[in-house]
Amino acid sequence: MTVQRIVVITGASSGLGRALIRLHLDRGDIVIATGRKASGLQALTLEHQQNERLHTQLFDVADSEAARQLAAWVHVRFGGCDLLYNNAGSAVFTALADMRLDELEEMLRTNIAGVMFTTRAFLPMMQQAKAGHVVNIASLAGQVATSKAAVYAASKAAIIRLSEGLRHELKEHGIHITCAMPGPIDTPFLDRADRTGNYRSKVSKYLLTPEQTAALILQAVERKKPEVAMPKRLYYLSLLYALLPHSVKRLVAPLLNRK
Repeated sequence: MTVQRIVVITGASSGLGRALIRLHLDRGDIVIATGRKASGLQALTLEHQQNERLHTQLFDVADSEAARQLAAWVHVRFGGCDLLYNNAGSAVFTALADMRLDELEEMLRTNIAGVMFTTRAFLPMMQQAKAGHVVNIASLAGQVATSKAAVYAASKAAIIRLSEGLRHELKEHGIHITCAMPGPIDTPFLDRADRTGNYRSKVSKYLLTPEQTAALILQAVERKKPEVAMPKRLYYLSLLYALLPHSVKRLVAPLLNRK
C-alpha cells in the first residue's frame, strides 16, 4: 500500500514545480505548493480545484523568517514534512559585468541562500522524526560553467556541494538528500533568463519537458538516489569535459557557449 506523504514544493506555480505537483497528487500525497506570486498559486488552485490534498502558500525563499514561519505552519497543520523540494530558482543569462546588481543579488539569494534558509527551517522536524527527504534542484550548469552563465553556474555548483555536505551531516538522522541536475527544461524559466531569445533554439535537441524531468526526479526520490542528472548525454559530456586539460577545453569552448 502506498503511504501518503506530506510534500512541500517551492517555486511550484509553473514549469517543473507544477509537474511535480501533478505527480504527487496522482500518487495520493498531500502537497503544499509555494510561490512568490499569488496569481500563479491561484492558477494552481483552479487547475486542481477538486483536490483537497493541494494547499498553496505565498512564500519567498529568500526571506529567512518566512521560511521559519512556513515550516512552523506545516509542522502544526500536518505534523511534519516527509519530502521537501527546493525547486525555486532565478536566472539571468548575461555576463557578470553587464548584470544589474539587483539581478545578481536575486540569483544568489534565491538559488543559494533560499535553499539554505528553507532546508534549515525544515530540518528540526525531520530530525525529530528521524526521517525525511530533501530534494535540491541544481543544474548541469553547476558541472560546467559557460559564458553568460557564470553566476547561475556558480549558484548551482554551490547547491551540488551543499547537497554533498548535507548528505554527510544528516546520515545519522535518517534524512535523505537527493540532488537533481537537469539540463535545459522547456519552461518559461528559459524565456525569462535569456534576453536574446536565441538560447532555446540553440539547445532544442537537448530540451527536456517538465513532465519527463519530474518523473525522473521522482523515480530517483523513490529509490533514495543521492544524485540524478538528465539528459544522460549532456551529463556524460560534462563529466568528460571536467577531465580535459585546459588547452583542450579552450578548443571546445565555442561548442559550449551558446547563450
